[in-house]
Amino acid sequence: MSLFKGIFNSRKKKLSSEIDDFDFDLGEDGLIEKFSKLSNTHRMGAVMKYGDIGDFKYYPLLRYSIQQDPDIDVKFAALKRIHLFQGHPEVATMLNELNDRINTKALEPYYSMALSKLGIISIEEFKNRMNKS
Repeated sequence: MSLFKGIFNSRKKKLSSEIDDFDFDLGEDGLIEKFSKLSNTHRMGAVMKYGDIGDFKYYPLLRYSIQQDPDIDVKFAALKRIHLFQGHPEVATMLNELNDRINTKALEPYYSMALSKLGIISIEEFKNRMNKS
């Protein structure tokens, strides 16, 4: 039993240290460059950790994750948390323009849930979208 704890604890510590190493003073380009080099698991962990805080300084990570991350699960994790950045001036515009950049149907139901939580679409519109899927 202690063998399993040792294996899983070392993985957890490595994941935590990679995510905790972010220097948000690097500037957006440096931050995104460092973030994009992480594994899918580490990027998802960073989105979950910093997205749950909802501090505007973490918004670039979520925006990048939603718009450009190659992993669908990282996109989903960011969409699930983007409503926590509701007061950020770019959030609604970014989500509305997302439909022009990528196929948002592949992001359902998380895309519509984000729009609904932000008040961009009504609950009725959300239900209609879900019924059409």
